[in-house]
Amino acid sequence: MDRIVVIGAGVAGLSAARRLALAGHSPVLVAPDRVVPSRGETLSATAVSFLDGLGWSALIDGDTAMASQGRFSIWGDSALRRATGHEHGAHIDRSLLEGRMAASLAESGLERFAEAAVGLEHLPRGVRIGLADGRWLDAAAVIDASGRAALSGVPAADRRRLDRLVCAYQVHDVPDDAELAAATLVEAVELGWWYMAPMPGRRMMTGLFTDSDLLPAGAAKDGGLWSDVARKTIAIAARLDSLGLDAACNALSPQVAPAASIVPTHLVEGRVLRSGDAAASLDPLGANGLSTALWSGSQAAKAALALTADDPAPARAYECAFLEGIAHHLSVQRSLYAVERRFTDASFWSRRHASP
Repeated sequence: MDRIVVIGAGVAGLSAARRLALAGHSPVLVAPDRVVPSRGETLSATAVSFLDGLGWSALIDGDTAMASQGRFSIWGDSALRRATGHEHGAHIDRSLLEGRMAASLAESGLERFAEAAVGLEHLPRGVRIGLADGRWLDAAAVIDASGRAALSGVPAADRRRLDRLVCAYQVHDVPDDAELAAATLVEAVELGWWYMAPMPGRRMMTGLFTDSDLLPAGAAKDGGLWSDVARKTIAIAARLDSLGLDAACNALSPQVAPAASIVPTHLVEGRVLRSGDAAASLDPLGANGLSTALWSGSQAAKAALALTADDPAPARAYECAFLEGIAHHLSVQRSLYAVERRFTDASFWSRRHASP
């Protein structure tokens, strides 16, 4: 038995399956069909190079991506500044991109079980995967790309939640007569920080990042209350007004998504390897989630192939490189939050200014 099972059909899982297929392996994908929300994410130049390496550069076109014109921020003081030395990349429609990745794999004959994986059992030389319909699959190795919930993220995995960050966001169609600048905007406020990013198809995502216990009462469900908080900003409020989105924001209930940093002490257990958000979920302020997902899926695939040949060295190297990347990210994250000192007495900022 040399079958490798990939759990999860997000960017990390699909990248892992693609890498295995390119290596001549026939992986099995375990993932139910799902609706993937697009939240205004950016595909960096590094991420594009990973797609090239997977032979998927053709998936990027005017429907899935729009070139970024940069990043602007109000951070540290009330001045609006354009970021320098920052990769512009492209604003993407993640839902459409993942759909194209999945379709490409299906066209190549990938075997897929559209059931949720509900359990893992370690075997002497493999793994047994329990499906929601009661069936079991045996595999020589498993790549767990099941997202933040991490099927393999049991207490033994020692995954630690570092904060309570969430994002309360809305996505709107931008009127045809409004000028849509293809740039991201970040603004620090007492509650945390706001983020605005354009998306293909003349859409705009606007989100408030704060800790779950600090989100104003009702703002997670009431568009009017959410808009009241947005109107207290400087640049975010001005941009919403210039796009003519005030009435639309009032009428739409925000969606709330988890954004907390969850980090592990290890990624490999027996013949199970975690990748993407199942490995680590990082505060999006200083992270590049899509690059991490593409890289980790691809590297986990190479490590899984080696494990089926009883070679654990690539798995150890993958784990080491990933953990080093997390340490670097956390250092950058601390530095970014340390710059903002206008709201030192506010709970959100005092938590992040405290010594680690």
